Amino acid sequence: MFGRLKKVSLAALSSVILYCSYHYARVLGVICFDIGERSSDKSLVGRHQHRFKWFCLSVRLICATSVCCFCVPQVSEIEDLYEMFLQGFRLSASVSGSICILVVQIGYEKEVLRVINGYLRLFRRVRLLSTCKKVGFGGKREFCLLFFKSVCVVYELYCELWQLGNLPDLMCFFTVVANIILEIGSLMIIHIGFFGFLSVGTLYSEMNRIVRTELRRQLRSLERPGGGPVSRRQLRIVENRLDEGISIYDEIERVGRSFHRLFELPLLVILTGKIFATAVLSYEVIIRAELYPSKAGMWGLVVKSFADVILLTLAVHVAVTSSRVVRRLSLENCPISDYKGWHMKWEMFLSRLNVFELRVRPLGLFEVSNEVILLCLSGMITYFTYVVQYGIQTNRL
Repeated sequence: MFGRLKKVSLAALSSVILYCSYHYARVLGVICFDIGERSSDKSLVGRHQHRFKWFCLSVRLICATSVCCFCVPQVSEIEDLYEMFLQGFRLSASVSGSICILVVQIGYEKEVLRVINGYLRLFRRVRLLSTCKKVGFGGKREFCLLFFKSVCVVYELYCELWQLGNLPDLMCFFTVVANIILEIGSLMIIHIGFFGFLSVGTLYSEMNRIVRTELRRQLRSLERPGGGPVSRRQLRIVENRLDEGISIYDEIERVGRSFHRLFELPLLVILTGKIFATAVLSYEVIIRAELYPSKAGMWGLVVKSFADVILLTLAVHVAVTSSRVVRRLSLENCPISDYKGWHMKWEMFLSRLNVFELRVRPLGLFEVSNEVILLCLSGMITYFTYVVQYGIQTNRL
């Protein structure tokens, strides 16, 4: 058995995680389209599923109505103002996330499907361009990020399902289930953003590897020791590969920009609520620890919430940095006889990259980079320090 496990590649394990995540999102009703094989060439393609779409919309509307009808009166009866504010903010965040999902599913279904098919088409073109037959998704970096993301998703589902134990009646059970569907569904926007930007970074990394190794080696093979002429057939083959590579780079940038523009506002809404809810939850765990019998589980939720934000930021950083590596490949320095057309093509492509650089700027407010990751970590540590100092001063710790 261990011998078989050693033969399994990390890229294949990453593809399994993506496959399970896709079906998990379909079960929650967040993804309402189907990905299947085309009968002509067996390639993957996304298709509309109108019946399943309306079923998902109906379930989400029923859950949102149930939560508003049964949970809002219970929250309004809470005597502790702080606890009422906490529960009210949690409900409003779940409802806001559900509204974002409904808007995307109803108003932007065609755009979402176009972006998904763009991703699938790009992965197919990259694999066809490469001479190395690779099965799976990404490499070690992508597997590590996907593994930590899967741990966060599984722990999130476990904490939500834990609420179903010891419920008094069937009505309460139905209300809790509706609340769980809304809350987990709203968090799926963060997970979709993570997978989308990580896919852009993976496409850039694979194309950079192809250009750095395969295409460069093929260009250098055209060099003749005595400076002899190169056959037109060899020139045409290498030129077609170079044109295809530049076309793939252009499409990666367009698909990544379309994905960012499509999920920019929903991601910002969910992230804002997520960060604020995490800050409130960490305050509860530190200052009012007596209200929570399972302190380890609550601290796990705090760590998981910050991990979601950090993983999303890392996925964006991977996409942006991988897109900038293209400028340092120095393909124009390869000795490819006296045919200057390739140099001109590559220079024009690099100039276009400088104009249409892949940048992730939520609503143009700030740019996601390494500095944002450090800012999140430093802010988390500073916030915990202030809360602990407050607890010590008020004799609650």
